[in-house]
Amino acid sequence: MVELGELERRHEDFAKRNTRVVVVSVEGQEDAKETQAKFPHLKVVADDERKLSTVADVIDLHSGPNRGDTAAPATLLIDRQGIVRWEYRPPSFFTRLPSDELLAAIDQLLSAEK
Repeated sequence: MVELGELERRHEDFAKRNTRVVVVSVEGQEDAKETQAKFPHLKVVADDERKLSTVADVIDLHSGPNRGDTAAPATLLIDRQGIVRWEYRPPSFFTRLPSDELLAAIDQLLSAEK
């Protein structure tokens, strides 16, 4: 949740870049609603059926408690046409992408489009 708080605090920086932050959670609708309430400037999507997470290849099989599956952290920059333009997959489950690095990646992509 630390990462979400950092993204929420930087919401104006994302808005200046005409960028929306979408968080995908493999938890159910109720958990997604609670997370949405805590972070109103982010868009929280429930993916309890893991359809999006499977396509994004972030499901880490048998890595959770009791050998359950978990979703590995990943950051994807997707353009308006749905094309993945950039991705970050940390070397460790505990590593998160700092918002400054994410904003720098967005700036780089936006400058390349000009």
